[in-house]
Amino acid sequence: MTDNIKPEHYRTGEIDLYEAFSQIFPHNEYRAGMQMIAMRYIFRDKNDRVEDIGKAIYTLERLKEKEIEHREKKEKAKSNKTLKETFDDIGKAFGGIDFDEWIRNKEDSENIHLLKSLLERGFNYLARDFEGAIWAYKFPPVKTKTVWHENTLVGRVSEKIDDHSFPEVQWSDEEPTKIVDLLATYENGGEN
Repeated sequence: MTDNIKPEHYRTGEIDLYEAFSQIFPHNEYRAGMQMIAMRYIFRDKNDRVEDIGKAIYTLERLKEKEIEHREKKEKAKSNKTLKETFDDIGKAFGGIDFDEWIRNKEDSENIHLLKSLLERGFNYLARDFEGAIWAYKFPPVKTKTVWHENTLVGRVSEKIDDHSFPEVQWSDEEPTKIVDLLATYENGGEN
């Protein structure tokens, strides 16, 4: 018995004609083509209107399958976005702030908080040693071959802080960095 709704001439080769369309054309073009084919069947003036409606329904069912696949691919792609891509999308929606700027602002805010905390506890200087460690000092330290030494008779009055903080403080600096000056720079958005 012949299947007039899904005839053999549509299924020659490895895949059927509708599947080939979905692989050849971008989804929006595939959608338009399938809608056109279904409309052709609906508006065709043949003797067997029931058969033509069946062909239109079959065409739309195939389109529905591809619409579901397309939606799932989009949802998966959306969920696979990086934090930066997701934040950039949100930022565009709320006035254009980008991820890198947000991170910079967040880091600056954390650095401002740390600098204020150091000042409140009596620290006045920052210096980075030869190996990259950064230290806060209450009194101005003196630079030697590989480290900064406290120039005080009252004992140790320094504290190690996170080595990733304050990249502008370098071993190559000839003088220790004054915390108040660095704080002013951060509070002014990086400008002295």
